[in-house]
Amino acid sequence: MDLPSPGGPKRCATVTWNAQEGFMLRFPPKKILVAFDLSGASRTAWRHAVALAEACGAALEAVYVEPWQMGVDLLPPPPQTAASQKRLRAKVLSALGADAKIAILHGDPAPRILSMARRRHADMIVVGTHGRKGFERVLLGSTAEAVIQGSPVPVLAARGRARAVRSILAPVNFTPHSEYGFTYAAAAAAVLEARVTALHVSDDPIWSGNVKVRFSRLLRRLPAKIHKHCRLATRASVGEVAKGILRAGRGQDWIVLVAHKKSPILDAVFATTLEQVLRRARIPVLSVPSPVESIFAARSGHEHEQVVALR
Repeated sequence: MDLPSPGGPKRCATVTWNAQEGFMLRFPPKKILVAFDLSGASRTAWRHAVALAEACGAALEAVYVEPWQMGVDLLPPPPQTAASQKRLRAKVLSALGADAKIAILHGDPAPRILSMARRRHADMIVVGTHGRKGFERVLLGSTAEAVIQGSPVPVLAARGRARAVRSILAPVNFTPHSEYGFTYAAAAAAVLEARVTALHVSDDPIWSGNVKVRFSRLLRRLPAKIHKHCRLATRASVGEVAKGILRAGRGQDWIVLVAHKKSPILDAVFATTLEQVLRRARIPVLSVPSPVESIFAARSGHEHEQVVALR
């Protein structure tokens, strides 16, 4: 279902990290893929995706993945009949609307969602979050987190009421990864005419250096057109990083964080800041995929190339 806004967005931003490596993200998205499973969380995701598609003039499609229920022989179940497929499609359309564009697949949800995103050349994926915690999450995993870890495009984990994006929180720790995430957040703010706040939370202020100087350098590296078309602010606090982000997120519309690759073995014991925020935030969290690690292997500190084009 295409939901163009009147005239579409006023501006379009392209954020490129090292043009030679070809790592590039664009905002606003032209194609949005929504993971839908008839749950309340996925219905929330759909509402957020519709609102964003209307604001951006983006094409919108939902993907429903029917998980395989393995039998005792560990073999996939037989294919559904045409009648059962028709009933399932009607059930999904009754939830999304008769005009919705949907794809119904079978298998492991996260890989199938990511595969569909690649085939459709989606610029963004929108998912709902169930907020599983503790032992239940270790056993069952989280489709949303698996999609975020494997996605080459930004993933919006939707929560709360869908509304216009007017304020964006972008936590930074002044590494190249977080600076890339902040640049993407600022580009989105420029397109959406929103305010973006760079937040630095440190559990040890001694190691943070002169935060004011670092903020000044961060903002100076933004292109002039980004400065012109979005309102910028900075904020610093001391304490546990995830809790500080969640506190600062009150009253914001989005939190934007960079997704790092992580060992699945460590995942059962430790959680990244993104995962902690994702599980506890009450507002949407937009995860931006980290540029390929090889880019940083050849650079130290902030010796990187970052290009932002706004038109």
